[in-house]
Amino acid sequence: MIACEFCDLLHRPRPLQPGEKAKCSRCGGVLARRSRDPIRGTLALAISALVLLLLANIFPFLEISLEGQVSESTIATGVIGLWRGGAQALAILILFTTILAPALRILGLLYVVFPLSFGRVPPGVAGAVRFQESLVSWAMLDVYMLALLVILIKMAGFARIQFEMGAWCFVALFIVLTLVSAFYDREALWDRVEALR
Repeated sequence: MIACEFCDLLHRPRPLQPGEKAKCSRCGGVLARRSRDPIRGTLALAISALVLLLLANIFPFLEISLEGQVSESTIATGVIGLWRGGAQALAILILFTTILAPALRILGLLYVVFPLSFGRVPPGVAGAVRFQESLVSWAMLDVYMLALLVILIKMAGFARIQFEMGAWCFVALFIVLTLVSAFYDREALWDRVEALR
């Protein structure tokens, strides 16, 4: 059964055709929708996310000017600074949640949807789907963005902070990964796997 998120009326799920959406019989709220081509849409977004993740880690993230001294930092230099400063646990957590988990999630998603979009089922597809879905809650880019905003507000009074290319790529990555989560259709993925087998 599917509960309407707006009025809690229970409905029996039924298979949807591409482009269809199921609506609540009481309030008209959307219960589920099926994109026209969710596999290729997810593939395009995952490739975009991978490129943005690479750019966000290659280019400088912030430029901080304080008393005439200017320093640029990347995500990796922030992690290294935390490690050298004695905060190894925090450095590992930030490394995992801002670089490793998003990268593994994107690569896992690409491993699944790239072959499927060309009519092939990748070996170990069930494990790969479970693996990449398990990383969704660990790729905490939104928490990192919130922490950055807090730091920017606190430092704005005594230092000049400027976003660099890496930061803009990181913001775009956050948006694209949000779209991936919205566009990802697990049911359509398994339908494609069953049709190809």
